Amino acid sequence: MFDHLDSLATLLRSPGGLMASHTLARSVLDIAVGPWYLLEPGIGERERVRRHMNVLLESLKEQAQFETGTARTAIRDHAAERIARITQAARAQGFEVRREGDRYKPPFLDPKTPTTTSLVAEMIAPEEPTLGPLFWRLGSAVAHGQQHGISMFFEHADQQVDPTHGDTAAKLQVSSKDTALRCGGAPLAAIATLRRLFHQYGWDASKLNVAVADVIKTWQAVAGVQPRDIPATFL
Repeated sequence: MFDHLDSLATLLRSPGGLMASHTLARSVLDIAVGPWYLLEPGIGERERVRRHMNVLLESLKEQAQFETGTARTAIRDHAAERIARITQAARAQGFEVRREGDRYKPPFLDPKTPTTTSLVAEMIAPEEPTLGPLFWRLGSAVAHGQQHGISMFFEHADQQVDPTHGDTAAKLQVSSKDTALRCGGAPLAAIATLRRLFHQYGWDASKLNVAVADVIKTWQAVAGVQPRDIPATFL
């Protein structure tokens, strides 16, 4: 997450990388949501273990999908063995194991992990549940090269070709305000995750709070938003 944030900062200070900044901002959301979910305060040791095992089971299943075909390989055998050991141990500890034997989806200790969009909604602004998914979907549209994502960077998608501009049919938007608004989920996700991390380990958060205040103030100024428009959990 921090490597992506550092790279995002580099892009924001450079003359290029406008679209790539949105892709990186979306990656920060994707990366942050995992530890944020695992570090939820007050859930108890058993629930924390269950969540971690579900994340691990999903990772092992994905690892087994790296290779195409149906033949057994060392990677697949290793993943299958670890999955079997986890599910066996989980049953011994009274967990209910679901969806075993599925070719494509991993088993999970009931209940399964919430979707990324539902977690992002809680992480960014539970009082405004559409904000987090909006950040994520905007970044996803750009990352996947979808038309509605790319069209955000053009002032007039139907603008006719100007002969003096060669083949340029429209002008790219390079507004710092627009970029700050669209990529705002990245700093908010990092702040939310860091706060849970500090809470979990009982670290002194005084310096973190100062840094958070500086980040929020700067992003607010660039994005042109009022304090009332910032999720209350970050103020």
